Amino acid sequence: MQYAELRCKTNHSFLTGASHPAELVERAQQLGLSALAITDRDGVYGIPKAYLATRKSALPCPKLIVGAELTLATSEGTVSAISLLAQDRQAYGLLCRMITACHAGKPKGEAKLTMGEFASLMRLNGNKGLIAMPLNTIDPQTYPHVDISAFREMFNDRLFIPLVRLLDGWDRKRHDTAVDLARRYNAPIIATNDVHYHVPERRKLQDVATAIRKGVTFKTAGRQLFSNAERHMKSPAEMTALFRHMPAAIAATLEVAQRCTFSPAELRYRYPSEWIPVGETAQSYLERLTRQGIQARYPGGVPENISKQIEHELRIIGHLNYADYFLTIWEIVEFARGRGILCQGRGSAANSVVCYSLGITAIDPGCINLLFERFMSKERGEPPDIDVDFEHERREEVIQHIYEKYGRDRAGMVTAVICYRSRSSIREVSKVLDVDLEKAKTEQTREAILARELADELYGFPRHLSIHSGGFTLSADPIIETVPIEPARMDGRTIVQWDKDDLDALGLLKVDILALGMLTAIKKCCDSVGLTLATIEKEDPKVYEMIQKADTVGVFQIESRAQMNMSGRLLPKNFYDLVVQIAIVRPGPIVGKMVHPFLKRRRNGLEPNAIPHKKLEPILSKTLGVPIFQEQVMAMAIELANFTPGEADELRRAIGAWRSSGSIEKMGRRLMVGLLASGLPQAYVDQVFEQIKGFSEYGFPESHSASFALLAYAASYLKLYYPAQFTCALLNSQPLQLGLRIASGLSRHDGDALLAERAKRTFDGLADFLARVRLPPNVLHRLAMGDAFLPFGFDQRHALWEILAHEALTRPDPTGQLNLFSGVSIQEQAGIFAQLDESQAIRADYDTYRLSTRGHPMTALRAQMPHLPRLTTEQAKQSPNGRMVTFAGLTIVRQRPPTAAGTVFATLEDDAGFLDLVLHKDTHEKYRELFATQSFMLVRGLIQRDGYSVSMLVRSLKPIWKDDELSDQLERQSRNWR
Repeated sequence: MQYAELRCKTNHSFLTGASHPAELVERAQQLGLSALAITDRDGVYGIPKAYLATRKSALPCPKLIVGAELTLATSEGTVSAISLLAQDRQAYGLLCRMITACHAGKPKGEAKLTMGEFASLMRLNGNKGLIAMPLNTIDPQTYPHVDISAFREMFNDRLFIPLVRLLDGWDRKRHDTAVDLARRYNAPIIATNDVHYHVPERRKLQDVATAIRKGVTFKTAGRQLFSNAERHMKSPAEMTALFRHMPAAIAATLEVAQRCTFSPAELRYRYPSEWIPVGETAQSYLERLTRQGIQARYPGGVPENISKQIEHELRIIGHLNYADYFLTIWEIVEFARGRGILCQGRGSAANSVVCYSLGITAIDPGCINLLFERFMSKERGEPPDIDVDFEHERREEVIQHIYEKYGRDRAGMVTAVICYRSRSSIREVSKVLDVDLEKAKTEQTREAILARELADELYGFPRHLSIHSGGFTLSADPIIETVPIEPARMDGRTIVQWDKDDLDALGLLKVDILALGMLTAIKKCCDSVGLTLATIEKEDPKVYEMIQKADTVGVFQIESRAQMNMSGRLLPKNFYDLVVQIAIVRPGPIVGKMVHPFLKRRRNGLEPNAIPHKKLEPILSKTLGVPIFQEQVMAMAIELANFTPGEADELRRAIGAWRSSGSIEKMGRRLMVGLLASGLPQAYVDQVFEQIKGFSEYGFPESHSASFALLAYAASYLKLYYPAQFTCALLNSQPLQLGLRIASGLSRHDGDALLAERAKRTFDGLADFLARVRLPPNVLHRLAMGDAFLPFGFDQRHALWEILAHEALTRPDPTGQLNLFSGVSIQEQAGIFAQLDESQAIRADYDTYRLSTRGHPMTALRAQMPHLPRLTTEQAKQSPNGRMVTFAGLTIVRQRPPTAAGTVFATLEDDAGFLDLVLHKDTHEKYRELFATQSFMLVRGLIQRDGYSVSMLVRSLKPIWKDDELSDQLERQSRNWR
């Protein structure tokens, strides 16, 4: 017996289906289906993941048929739907166009076509080979009986009448409707089970998803939920039994499956190429630009190894036919540079000399160990990925240039699929089950356990679409014939229906147009001092001295607590040291236990640089025998284990997937065998094996770290030599508008009233303001003490006097008698008030705005609380190693790295600087509540010195006070657990 299931929704139908695409494919294979059609609502969202599942399966899978269910609006104002299947590539292109039209100009979640729009699209696009199944017979409650004669004319012999048997009391009605339509329109009946999940056990989750989508609970859902679990995937035997009196309906499924020959493997598209000069190919033009560019990079002569590398890269690019891709990136970068927009490529693309020659990346290939195959290779089987950072304030110019140059039908931003996570899934399931959220998380009642089980199943389900941080997909042909496009929530943006992983699975190229705030700051600072990124002096010893002293607040990549600590321990002296520093403070090197061996070898030879094989010297010498980067493991595999460069990249990917797969299977074993065969000792091989396990955690490739190190050095240089301009550039690149909305007690209603009054006419002064704007007295008092009326010429106390006087004149008499002085202004001049001192002004600012630009709150506290220790953070840093000290400060950062085995870190700030705190597990447990809830603390502990790095090993904590208003206000200012 054979059967093809031609209607199947995945969970990418957004709370309509209850199974992942891969689960449906696997179940179809287990049941022995001949074919499986994925027909998600108003999209092809689940197609790439279903296709990838068929490719990854070790066993033969059913044919994958591509389709979609389109929502139709009838003339009566009701909603119907039609299921469409693509017979061939042309039909698939038409399907994508129709889905795009479904979403165009519609609010999110309301995609639909009118019957007139549907007919026009079919007529304008040549009525290409789509197979149609109107859904009037699937659920008579939902889909009205509409005239399908128009469908008969559009689709001819490609029109089928679907019929389901769901044992829910409606089967007779469905059967009669289907038979009637089949007879009237001479269209065959086709069997389907309207699949929404792969196994019956998912029915509960299906109900939960439906209830979430419709905003109801189980108790109120009623007939909005399916009445049974029959909409699961069924075997050919089960379907044949259900349709035993209609064998032709089963046979029709096989006929349709045979007619549908389109496969997602056919989706290949051409990159734009209109700027290629006449008489040249993309490859020849790329080669010419590359050779011109490298001559400009090396005016004194191109080194021989660089020339050889260029020829090697160009051969691979030509073999893989990716020249158009490189030219597309080059054109975008050229546009940005022509507009004076600072940009720089990063990531694995910095391994490419071609990218360096084209000006896409800025890292001199001589600075790092190039490994082009980390970027792209013949064996890799997927397109390269070039990430380019642009000034964050001007990236939109680049994005709109892409839309304008290529057209919205040829360009779209890549989507990001936002999925249910732990908190969102348990929250939504609790609502549906009408179970208290906190009880659902912890209690052992039947309802709470069920809530957790269903939340676990809902975890990872698509929730809605967002915009990828910068991914674009472009095409020489209309991209809407490759993937549907729909409007994004952000004005002026459109997105394709697939995310970056989907594009990779189908071999489709994308470009990453990313935003980086530090580029904006560097550009603004350079413009103000007459420099460019290229003219900043390289390898200035004074810059590295500043970095060694951890004076790096505001400096890209090396301003975190961990990086500042590492600066004082690693003591970078040149650019490559900075590359290593940026990369080494990552989970990968930490888990792989590479940090301490590297530091011991670096500092005074505390540990020998053990490199046991001469072939390892050029690979590991720069990192003192410790493999810090994945590229080094790849190079070891190539030089000592007979891997090809492409196979070495497969090894890197296998290592990266270690956590999810549990092993690296044959690639890892082959590496170990190869290293042993090359003569490396067993102990060393075992050590390397343990170290590369760390690469399964997050880490930077060497090329990526080098790109960031370039910006870190530039920012450090500007901070050292142009501190005022650099600080201004930082502030102007991420400005904070401190509007009146942050004033305590000012409601949205009162704020709107203030703005409305100001829009009528500018306030002439404080008296005019008070006469026209009615704010609560407590708010006016706070605004006065927060210096809000300084533009009117009144300081805090003077403004408060005027407000109190105004209140006295306008306050209603409690006896109800008329106030004779109502509307009369006070002519007597206010007395001369002493201005608030600094500590009072800071306190007043915090009382009003919860922040102050005048000074640090510790300044105010030291003035108010003489008993506080006078020791500052900077004085504490000068204390000898091992000295017990006590000081007071404000907690601005709390961190609990997963790699720290229970140790917790914090940074305390006072008016002199910062000091890092280390709390071992037992200390943290002892002071857990105080540490988590108090911002201002008295800290006692031992000073720890490690090179220039200074921290305190905490022994005890005390609050400066308890239940203080100012402390409560400041608590929200700290960065907790990041």
